[in-house]
Amino acid sequence: MKQIGMDKRIEKKKWSTTKTLYVVGTLVFMVLSAFGIGAINKKTYKVDASRISVKKVTEGDFQDVILIDGDVLPINLVLVNTTEGGTVAEIFVEDGVLIEKGTALVKLNNPAATLNYMNQETAIIEQINNLRSFKLSLEKDQRDLSESLIDSENSLADIERAYKIDSVLYAKDIIARNNYTNTKESYKYLQKKRDFMDKNVSKSKQNNQTQLQQINTSISLMHRNLEFIHESIDKMLVRAPVTGMLSSFDPVIGESYINNQTVAKIDVQSGFKIRGQVDEYYLSMVKTGQLARFSFDGKQIDLKVKKVLSEVVNRRFEIELVFVNDPPKSITNGQSLQVRLELSKAQKSLLIPRGSYFQSSGGQFVYVLNNKGEAYKRYIKLGSQNPTYYQVLEGLEAGETIITSSYDEFKNYESIKLNN
Repeated sequence: MKQIGMDKRIEKKKWSTTKTLYVVGTLVFMVLSAFGIGAINKKTYKVDASRISVKKVTEGDFQDVILIDGDVLPINLVLVNTTEGGTVAEIFVEDGVLIEKGTALVKLNNPAATLNYMNQETAIIEQINNLRSFKLSLEKDQRDLSESLIDSENSLADIERAYKIDSVLYAKDIIARNNYTNTKESYKYLQKKRDFMDKNVSKSKQNNQTQLQQINTSISLMHRNLEFIHESIDKMLVRAPVTGMLSSFDPVIGESYINNQTVAKIDVQSGFKIRGQVDEYYLSMVKTGQLARFSFDGKQIDLKVKKVLSEVVNRRFEIELVFVNDPPKSITNGQSLQVRLELSKAQKSLLIPRGSYFQSSGGQFVYVLNNKGEAYKRYIKLGSQNPTYYQVLEGLEAGETIITSSYDEFKNYESIKLNN
């Protein structure tokens, strides 16, 4: 009889030889791989010393400086523009010459504008003649009224004498009452007529004076319009508005110019300025009053920022710089210069020179060389930069030597051995 309820013995399974070898092999591979990677990372790269450039870490004055391209321009440049459009009929001077104010530069021809001015001139002259005729008519009417008043006063004076005589004669019964009455009535009539004409002449004179003033004002205005027309016709002959050096003047016979188009530029020769192009990255850093300098004929020439033109075009903005002292005598308009613009004042800092190593390391690390010809990778922190140096904030000390040539062939190695 079988026993019921008793536990059945379970035998433990054993790993096969194949499975055991697989697991062990995997572990060995991982260990060897880790060891190999560590060994590679710590491997020293050997390079000929002649292929390496080195420089010292120094302590000195650091300035945040940028290099910009600048062009020499006149301080005061006057544009010569047309006041009327037209085609070039005559050219009187050449570009690059010194000219006096009022010198004729070029004559333009515009038949349509000339005809229009002539028609305007004819109409204005006709209006002036009409106003003058009206003025003469008013003056004649005033004279006629005045003459009539004089005649009336003379007639009144005559009848007044007759009236006085008849009054005496009538009082003495020498003349008839009818004669006396006629003389008296005539005297009163002429007296009223004289008074009426006197008032009429005064009123007419006042009105005529107002009209004559208006006529004279209108005639003066029309004369000014005529002068403007004559000036406009004369401005078809373009003249120099100031004395100076003529530039950008290259008209061609038959070439067309529109109204208010620039024909030339004139440098009034009051000095020079520098116009520089700056990357938009520095827009918030550039201020008026900042100093700059450039090298010219072996000398350092000082400048300062006078104006910052904040409009950005093609990722650049413009600044204007003026000379702190007199500009060099041999400097010329249009000359191109490289200017060092100082964005900060000098401050004591650790410095390392610029070099191709920066492109290899991104400024994150350098190789520091010891006196045994060995260089070890060291991570650093850089601050600002200028065309000559990087400012070191952390990781280096003054007097240490770093490799400044390219790291491209050994940047993955922790150390370098220089072969002599």
